[in-house]
Formats: sequence, structure tokens, C-alpha cells
Amino acid sequence: MSWSASAFAVVRTALAAGGIVVAVVLSLKIAVLVLESRLAFYPVRTYFETPVAVGLPSEDVFLLTEDGVRIHAWFIQAGTAGRRDARSPTGGGPGSITRPRVTLLFFHGNAENIGGCLDVAVLTRAAGYDLLLVDYRGYGQSEGQPSEAGLYRDGEAALRYLRERPGIDASRIVVWGRSIGAAVATHLAAAGHAAGDDEPAARPHRPPAGADSPALAGVILESAFTSAPELLRTGGHWILYVASRAGSYRFDSAERMDRVSAPVLVIHGTDDEIAPFVLGRRLYDLAPGRKEFVAIQGGGHNDLMPRHADELWGAVQRFLNGLD
Repeated sequence: MSWSASAFAVVRTALAAGGIVVAVVLSLKIAVLVLESRLAFYPVRTYFETPVAVGLPSEDVFLLTEDGVRIHAWFIQAGTAGRRDARSPTGGGPGSITRPRVTLLFFHGNAENIGGCLDVAVLTRAAGYDLLLVDYRGYGQSEGQPSEAGLYRDGEAALRYLRERPGIDASRIVVWGRSIGAAVATHLAAAGHAAGDDEPAARPHRPPAGADSPALAGVILESAFTSAPELLRTGGHWILYVASRAGSYRFDSAERMDRVSAPVLVIHGTDDEIAPFVLGRRLYDLAPGRKEFVAIQGGGHNDLMPRHADELWGAVQRFLNGLD
């Protein structure tokens, strides 16, 4: 039995259509991978404020990441009065019981840099906590271009620096991440790399920030989300959600959360217009150990510190005091 000319024409048409579909899918994936960094990150170079401008003593710190990128940070030491109060329940009087003070490592959100985080520094210094504010690669004075794996390496370099810095108790470090910074904080708290985190390194490999090191004393997640695809889907950004499935970025904090053993504080605004409230709650539910959830009524994504500072900072201080 032989095929008719019309049958061959149908087959050729089907094969051609299939080839077009494959070509379109591959083109979409290539385009997404090429544009992914520009779509995912909004790096800010110019500082809104500097420590000098707001009267904060600070130290410029430059760190070299595992893949050879030079990133910038500000180390802001605890104030003298606050340091005394933080180290001793009785303010350091005779017979008081002293304890090492907590050091905070802060990771900012996407469309900002450390120049927009000095309101946090004012509070931490007055309360007696040392603070390291870190700019991701491509932000502020940090070199390089941002990527998901790159942000994780930036976080690892910052944590390694604090653990090696004289005068810092490595067992009393608390990581605090805002928005996308919460994904970096969760990565560090999970103590190692999850599948898909690694990129080829430009320098000899060293152990992850959590390997053979003291566990973190605590983790603070502010305006966090479970993963980037779920953020886009839950927020109704369907075109970006579909495009994200062809990309490589995941920021999958939900997948890592079951490996976080440190106490966790999750703070989320009920009216968060970018990272829906339900995602913060879902991330909290996944935390396996000691944890606390604080819902800030009427709080949005970017206004928790500007408009709800008393409630936000009060929750943070209660959490830090409870670590003892």
C-alpha cells in the first residue's frame, strides 16, 4: 500500500509545525535566560544616605566572594550605652551576669542598597547590637552583576567575614533578610547549597558558609516569599510566571526551610502588595523548629520600617532577647 501525495503533505506540514513549536520554545528559553538578570534584579548604585550623613560611626568593608567578586559592606558597631545594656540584664553592675552581644547580618531588598537601610542601623546601634549591612554584587559600591547564585555567594562571604572578625562571637550571629534578602538569609540558615545553587567558581572551592561553623543564633525573615515562581503566580503575574518556568532563578526558600534549625522570626504585612501575606505565612509553617510569626496589620511590602517601625522593631527585640 502506498501513501498518497496528500498524506505526505500532511506529514510534512505536521513536522514543520512541530519544528516551529520547538524553535519557538527554544527561542523563548534562550531569551528568558539572556534577559533573566535584567527582569529579576533592580540594582541601585547611588546611596540615598550614608552613615556619615546620619551621624553613624561606620567602617567600610570590602569582601572577596568565592567566585572572586569584590563586594562592599558597612560595619556599624554597637553604641557604648546600648552595648552595656545588651550584655548584661542589670546594665553591667556588680554581680551582673554578662553575655556576648548579638551581631546582626542584614540583607536588603531588591530595588535598594545599604544606603536605604540606615534606619535599621540607628536602631541596632542604640540597642547594643553590632551590624553588618551588605550590598549584593552590582549594588552600591559592589562589583559584578547580580544573579541568584551570586547573591548566595555574597551572603556566604559576609557571614564568613563576621565569623572570622575579632570581637565577634560566631555563635551569636543572627541573619536578617528583607524580601529577596530573606531568600539569602534562608540559604545561609539552611547551612549549605541546595541543588541548582552552584555556578562554576573562579577561585578554589572553600566549604559553604555553614560547614564546620557554629550554627546561626537566629533568622529574621521580613516580607519574605516561598519561591520566585510562586510569588509571580500568587501575585497574578501570569506572563512573568510562564516566562520564569523557562528560566533558572528560583529563590526557593520553601525547599530549604526544613533544613533551618535556628529559631526563626517571620514578619509580614497583611497588605503586602508584592509578596502576598499568604506566602510569608506558608514559609513560617514550613519552619521545623522554634519560630514566631508577626503579622503587621495594614503593612505593605516597603513600608514596614517607615510606617510600622515600633511594631517591627519591637518584634525584633523580643525575638533577640528571647534567644538567651
